[in-house]
Amino acid sequence: MNSNLLTALRSDCMHRLPSSVSAPAPTAQLEKVLRSHRRGFGAGNILKLEGEASAATYCVLDGWVALSKSTQDGQRQIIDFVLPGDIINPASANKWTSAMQIEVLSYARIAVVPNVTWANLTKWVPMLRMRESAIISSALSRMSERMLRLGKGTAEMRIAYSLIELYLRLRAIGKVDNDRFHIPLTQQQLGEFAGLSSVHVCRTMRRLSRKNILTVNSQMDIAILDLQGLAEIAGADVAVLNTSIIPTQ
Repeated sequence: MNSNLLTALRSDCMHRLPSSVSAPAPTAQLEKVLRSHRRGFGAGNILKLEGEASAATYCVLDGWVALSKSTQDGQRQIIDFVLPGDIINPASANKWTSAMQIEVLSYARIAVVPNVTWANLTKWVPMLRMRESAIISSALSRMSERMLRLGKGTAEMRIAYSLIELYLRLRAIGKVDNDRFHIPLTQQQLGEFAGLSSVHVCRTMRRLSRKNILTVNSQMDIAILDLQGLAEIAGADVAVLNTSIIPTQ
């Protein structure tokens, strides 16, 4: 199974083993659980509605998933994207209803693990709990960075930050090639992430393109031509941001 979660845990295990041990297998039980609960979902599938009963933890193995909330009149805000290797338990403080909607954005393989099974698994694989904690911490960090731009930033700053965040997250899982990457989003979805209309997204991307900061085509294949320039617009230090929002391996 090709899973960033398993890769990270195996790497973590290797660092903790004495040099005389060559083949650690503390993640065998995790791999078994992920395999037995793995399912494929097509783009557009709603895995969980806001307010629905929630009794599972979702481990994304491949693909993109969006977490969102909507106002009563139907306006949506994408809270975060869940990428390969990420873990999400959408339960609210009451522990039994989902705090958000979970929607598949591109074909995804996801292990939907009952919370009872997941709780036992974190006992069998202690490093899994540490990994889950690191993922939660990084999510909180990037949400705070994004919230700052949503509340105080211009349209350019919001888009620049959103693209840098996605760039760093995709680079961490090997999905960036020579500063080129793909995001399976429409301009409307990118706007729902950055708190902008699709019209504002289109205009802002064109301005960034005219400034030779980036190029983007109709399929949302993006090439960053001037990372430092994009970071200045975003009001971010790329190196510092990377250590704040990317879980350590």
